[in-house]
Amino acid sequence: MNKFEDIRGVAFDLDGTLVDSAPGLAAAVDMALYALELPVAGEERVITWIGNGADVLMERALTWARQERATQRKTMGKPPVDDDIPAEEQVRILRKLFDRYYGEVAEEGTFLFP
Repeated sequence: MNKFEDIRGVAFDLDGTLVDSAPGLAAAVDMALYALELPVAGEERVITWIGNGADVLMERALTWARQERATQRKTMGKPPVDDDIPAEEQVRILRKLFDRYYGEVAEEGTFLFP
């Protein structure tokens, strides 16, 4: 009896192993944040959030962006605005935007490791 007779395909996750997708991911995250008029994080920061899937990436990006915006508004003497839309709804919207933008930038933002 061959253990592999029912296998119809094999998939390999090369992201982070052979392929550096961080630049494309960071660009898509920043584009999504910008679309929601949130502070952009930059590649160096986004790289620290990568590793647990896109949903967690969006949660991390939104948490940081909301805190950053609150700090900026406080410095300007303005009240916070992030209670207007629940974080869960913002994460859903951010994820949809991220998916769209990542589809646009993934190819030019992904590189083979040397």
